[in-house]
Amino acid sequence: MERNLQLHHPSRNLTGFGDMEMLLCWHNHDLGKDGAFFSVAAGTTVPLGRTEENPYIAGGVGDSHEHIQFGNGTFDPIVEFFYSRPIGEESIVSAFAQGRFPGSRNDEGFQGSKSFQCGIGAMKPLGHLGSGENSFGIAGLIYQDLSQSTWDGVIDPNTGFSTLSGTLGISWKDEEFRNWSLTLLLPISIETAESSDGTYDVGPVLSLGIGF
Repeated sequence: MERNLQLHHPSRNLTGFGDMEMLLCWHNHDLGKDGAFFSVAAGTTVPLGRTEENPYIAGGVGDSHEHIQFGNGTFDPIVEFFYSRPIGEESIVSAFAQGRFPGSRNDEGFQGSKSFQCGIGAMKPLGHLGSGENSFGIAGLIYQDLSQSTWDGVIDPNTGFSTLSGTLGISWKDEEFRNWSLTLLLPISIETAESSDGTYDVGPVLSLGIGF
C-alpha cells in the first residue's frame, strides 16, 4: 500500500515557473464615460513550464509519475479584455474576461484544457493606510471554467471543473510607490467534469501581491 501511494500520490511540495504570456494590447480612455478605461489584448503563451510524461502509461507499468504540470508544452492562443468606469464620486466598477485555447499536443501527447475566466468587481477608497497613499477596498465575483485535457486524444478523467468564487481585498501604495494587494478568495461552488467522488473541498485562499 505504501509503495502504491508513493507511485500514484506522493506527498511532496512542487515548485517551478509556469508558462509565460506574451500579449499585444490596445486600450482606450473615457470609453462611455469620463474616467473609464477599456483594454483588449491577444497573444500566446510561451511553453516554459515543466511538463510530464503520460502518468497513466507510467502508472500502468508501476513507474513513479506526476499528474501536476507547470505548463502545457505548447504555444496556446490567449485573448482578454478589461473595462472599468467610475460610479458616483469615488467608487469604480470593473469587468474582465480571459480565454486560453490550446490547439495542439506537446511532445508527450498532452493537450491542455481550454480555459475561460471572467469576473466583476467594485473598488472604493478607504483612506490612508499608514504613511502610504490611499488604500482601496475591493469586492467581486470570479467564474472559472476548464475543459478536460487529453493524453494522446484520450480524456484525462482527473481534469475539468468550473468554479464560482467571491473576493474581498485591499490594495494600497507604499512610500516608494509599490502597489500592494491582499486578497481573500472565497469558493462559493465547484463542479467537476467527472464524478466528484474522491475530490477535495476547496477552502479559502489568501494571497499577497506586489507590483513595481
